[in-house]
Amino acid sequence: MEYGLVLAGGGVRGAYQIGVWKALKELKIKVSVVSGVSIGAVNGALFVQGSKTKAERLWNKIAIGDIILLPKEMENDENLFKVKNLMKIAKEIYSNNGLDMSPLENLLNEIVDEDKIRNSEIDFGIATFSLSEKSENYYFIKDIPYGKLTEYLMASACFPGFKARMIDEKKFIDGGVSNNMPINMLLEKGIENIIAIDVKGVGFYRTFNLAGKNVINIKCSRPQTGTFDFDRDGIRKSIQDGYYDCMKAFGKFNGGLYSFKARDYAAARKAYSKELIEGIEIAANIFGVNPYKLYTVDELVGAVMNEYFEYVRQHNGEISGGVFEKIKNADERLFMTWIVYVLEKGKNDFVKEKLSILGEKYDAASAILYFKSQK
Repeated sequence: MEYGLVLAGGGVRGAYQIGVWKALKELKIKVSVVSGVSIGAVNGALFVQGSKTKAERLWNKIAIGDIILLPKEMENDENLFKVKNLMKIAKEIYSNNGLDMSPLENLLNEIVDEDKIRNSEIDFGIATFSLSEKSENYYFIKDIPYGKLTEYLMASACFPGFKARMIDEKKFIDGGVSNNMPINMLLEKGIENIIAIDVKGVGFYRTFNLAGKNVINIKCSRPQTGTFDFDRDGIRKSIQDGYYDCMKAFGKFNGGLYSFKARDYAAARKAYSKELIEGIEIAANIFGVNPYKLYTVDELVGAVMNEYFEYVRQHNGEISGGVFEKIKNADERLFMTWIVYVLEKGKNDFVKEKLSILGEKYDAASAILYFKSQK
């Protein structure tokens, strides 16, 4: 089976797509067409030319200075849109008609191999938006004049606030302003099987008629780094999230916030309800259990219960002496373990009355209480 792959825009969140790519390669998924917008277009170009290792190296070392020419006093900031930077950015945009993206252009000239892309068996398409014509523009590689691929990639990635890209006297900006998931480019090619990677980036998402199409939507299961936050650890986690979410989408792994091998999960479901497993995942997340490894359900339960008993040992007085009105705004771990305490004392009517406030912490506490009773 062959697929079309569509890559949404989302700035630094595009690191997530590299993790998906890694999983697709492991799964030996065959892709015949790639369409992308903004960072999705950049990642798409690397995908089509087959440079996964180069893409991984790039994302593991990329910094804000590789994308934008910054004033000297901002050069070492990982997050462009920190509050302290906003006035400086506004001044830069006003003085220069937008932020200067020449570092990104230089980077693309280094890493993008236009000949490889043109000679690839995988077709490649880019979405952008013409300010001159006030219209969406879509270009497949055959439509782009030779030697101008980098220019069109830049045109697709000019986020509002950056300098617009001039090509043949037309002014272009980021295609995500009108279509941040250019799935229509795959429909135009008659693609029946589609993998859509959404990194929850800023942009407009259009609705298309997908009746009769086999669409696999891969979305971030965990919170992602900011659109322009170049935190190294956040980028690393985004790549791992993409890998695990893709493996889940194709049925190799299971789970929500955490990952289990599909076969083990199926076996565990004979013993535990879906709600119980989801509850222990929420508890694991609250306790900060490492999400970037494969677990059996019982292994995750063990990790959570160890964290729970240790937390109770250290905070027993706060838990047993807690009052709802004060504790509801406390540390999530304290609130959750307090709910376990209340449930254990049989105060179910009180808990039911407060369920709308307790939310997922109630599900987590219920799961902990269940597994505690099994010890």
